[in-house]
Amino acid sequence: MSGKVLVLRHQDDDGPANLADWMTAQAITFEVRDVSVEASVGHHFGATDWRAVVVLGSKEAAYDDSVPWLAWELEEVRRHLAAGRPVFGICFGAQLLARLEGGEVKRAGTPERGWVTVSSDDEVLAGSWFAWHGDEITVPERASVLARSAHCVQAFRIGRSLGVQFHPEVTADVVGEWLTEHRRQNQLHAVDGTSEALLRETDSRIGAATSAAHRLYAAFFTGI
Repeated sequence: MSGKVLVLRHQDDDGPANLADWMTAQAITFEVRDVSVEASVGHHFGATDWRAVVVLGSKEAAYDDSVPWLAWELEEVRRHLAAGRPVFGICFGAQLLARLEGGEVKRAGTPERGWVTVSSDDEVLAGSWFAWHGDEITVPERASVLARSAHCVQAFRIGRSLGVQFHPEVTADVVGEWLTEHRRQNQLHAVDGTSEALLRETDSRIGAATSAAHRLYAAFFTGI
């Protein structure tokens, strides 16, 4: 299918990263738009013949209706789903997709920040992925759960839309930025307790994780 991919981002340190690299290499055109900016002017993108919509991560919670731009984004993504456009939700994006389709998002019993083992019958999804979230999803009734970690659902599909709780798009630089910010805020709860160890683990895992992410992107975008 022709058409551009709409990428909705929520903060400067969480862009499409290696997903942008992959789309560029595949000659898939895309447009990255800042949700807070678009919400402030009430702009919607439904008139364009988009190929798909990607919703990235956020520090905010998908269930917190006090977030100034959340009502706008719920309506924006709802419009794309109603038009039959596939949505690829990453972390917060997966939570938003679940909420729109009748699922539930709530504070996680066990936050995941670091490399987690994901179990799946799908070899594209199974393996080690980088997670950075404090909320968890109860999937909509009609969703198919594709992958789990020890603590929560990690991937689900609804029709042609896909939600992943982990972050396939990260690079080593992105992980470093997130760790720096959380050190600054004294909010770091890495899996092993130290940011230095997590950076070393990232260096050892990021090559294989990036290759796995490319396979995941190819599986999602094929045929849409």
